[in-house]
Amino acid sequence: NLRKVLFINTPINNAQGMSVLFGLAFGLKQSPLSPIQVLYSNLICAITLGFVAAIEPPEEGIMSLPPRRIGKRLIGRFLLLRILLATFTLTCLVVASAFWLKSFNPHGALFSLDAKFAENDNAYPGDFDDGDSLELMDDGSGRIKLNYYLEDIRAIAFNVLDFGAISVTISARFTYLSSVHPRVFKGNKYCWYSVLIVAILQLIITYVPGLNSVVFQMKGMDGTSWGIVIFFMFIVFVVMEVEKAVRAYLKFKDVDVEDREYGAFDNPMEGEGDMTMPKGASNLNLVALEK
Repeated sequence: NLRKVLFINTPINNAQGMSVLFGLAFGLKQSPLSPIQVLYSNLICAITLGFVAAIEPPEEGIMSLPPRRIGKRLIGRFLLLRILLATFTLTCLVVASAFWLKSFNPHGALFSLDAKFAENDNAYPGDFDDGDSLELMDDGSGRIKLNYYLEDIRAIAFNVLDFGAISVTISARFTYLSSVHPRVFKGNKYCWYSVLIVAILQLIITYVPGLNSVVFQMKGMDGTSWGIVIFFMFIVFVVMEVEKAVRAYLKFKDVDVEDREYGAFDNPMEGEGDMTMPKGASNLNLVALEK
């Protein structure tokens, strides 16, 4: 279960920072996630989704497996690959959701609804060759009207990240068994309590006025945005399940997918040192108990 906790929490934490990094690297002038969104995702996913794995009942056949060898580390080769795959998938989809929504704007323009952040973001008709034909916003700022603003981008990126984390959690409940099975609804009722809590909190944060705009620096989402979120949530789940199926096939072919053998991360000499009594122990006055 500790490995499952690592597999759930680590990719989520990695994807938060990597999404900001690659969003800016690929052309966004402002971060696709606000600082408070990153902090919130880190907190809520660790408390709720990570808690699910910590109390997950033992899987079928676990007692038939040999014990972990002395010197083996918690994160082996295949667990590391799984973490990297989940991190890569979440990061790509969070960044992709931002650019997908941005593509609906004329000329791919993007700026904040707050005029003070839009001075250098191609927000005015003079920034475009066909600027005279572009519709202007109704706030009198003289900026062009967009279909989606920075606040919309942050809303969809935020929800893709956290709902994608739900997909990772549901898949990670079983190491080899598929989660596309009625068993996913049994055994751990707290899994679905946690999923429900995360989903409800996401809706509250996304739509409650003031909380979304002032605190989390985003706005409510429309049907198109939710469609992208659900689609990307499904992709994350499928990727995790395909990886699980490939690993099960390799296990069938006697590949060491459980990292039973020692690798670069392990210490095979651990536990093989001098196991005698510590220095000075022979001088202790030991009293034998008599029956």
